[in-house]
Amino acid sequence: MDLGKLGQLGAMAQGQDQFMKYIVDRVHDEHNDSAKELLGQDFKKIKSGSFTQEDMKKTQETLMKMVKPEDVEEVKKAMSTFASQMKK
Repeated sequence: MDLGKLGQLGAMAQGQDQFMKYIVDRVHDEHNDSAKELLGQDFKKIKSGSFTQEDMKKTQETLMKMVKPEDVEEVKKAMSTFASQMKK
C-alpha cells in the first residue's frame, strides 16, 4: 500500500472516530453500545466499499430512535453532512 493511500485511510478512521463520539454523546446512555456497534458495522462496509444509501437510511432511522430528543435535529444535520461526504 502506498503512503498516500495509508494517509487517506488514517484520516478516514480519525473522522469516523470523531463522528462516532459525536453520535454516542447524543444518544441515551442505555443505547451507547448499540450505537457504537451499528456505526462500527457501517464503517466496515464503508471501508470495503459496500456501504449503500439504503444502509445510510436504515442507520439514520435506527439512530434517531436512540438520540436524545433535544439532539435529533442536530444529529440529522450531521448525518446528512456525513452522507454527502461519502458520495465524494
